[in-house]
This record gives sequence, C-alpha cells and structure tokens, in this order.
Amino acid sequence: MQVQRTPMRCPICDRELVDVRIRHIGTVTANLPWQMHAGRCPEHGWFQAEVISKPPREIFPVNRPGGVVRRVEIDGREYFSFPTVWKSMDPRQDVDPFDPRYWEVDWDQIRSASSIGATRG
Repeated sequence: MQVQRTPMRCPICDRELVDVRIRHIGTVTANLPWQMHAGRCPEHGWFQAEVISKPPREIFPVNRPGGVVRRVEIDGREYFSFPTVWKSMDPRQDVDPFDPRYWEVDWDQIRSASSIGATRG
C-alpha cells in the first residue's frame, strides 16, 4: 500500500498528519483536478481541505474524512475552520497548489477576526 502525503499539517500544533487520505473527486470546469485531502493529528483529530487547481482557502476540523465539520476550542474560543495563507493572497496568481507555504494557517487573519468579534460583543 502506498503512503499518501499531503502538504496539510495540523492547524493547531503544526504536526505532520497521519492516516492521510487523498480522494480524487474528479474534474470540474476546464478539466481542473478536484481533490479532498484529509489527515489525522494524534492530539487534535481529523482535518480536511479541498484542492481545486489552487491551494485550499480553509482547513476544516472534521469528525472523520468526508464527514461533518466539528468545533475546536483553543484558549476559550471556538473555531470551525482555519483560513490558510492562500486565502488572503491574490487568487489569480499561478502557484503550485501543493506548495506547503500556501497551506499554512493564517493566524494573523484569525487574530484580526477575533478582535473584530470582541469589539462587536
């Protein structure tokens, strides 16, 4: 059995994921490949992201590969997704969709969203 690898890491502790599963869903418009990447962090559970010719915009904590999104609590705050660095970049750029740099969690964006929520609450 071939070991599958993904650029996705645990969005919480940055650990390499185990039990990686990459599902080739098919092709979409203009024959762009569509994949679902999922992997498990031994400490924080399952995570998954979709790749459609570009890096994923978000990584989701899930109950199992292909399953439903689950809530993750970090320092008393609830999260249902983690934005990637790619989400705040110009999507018209030509980049390697599997370059790990673009799969990193954008903690600045999370902190910014948290401070906006704090001022509204």
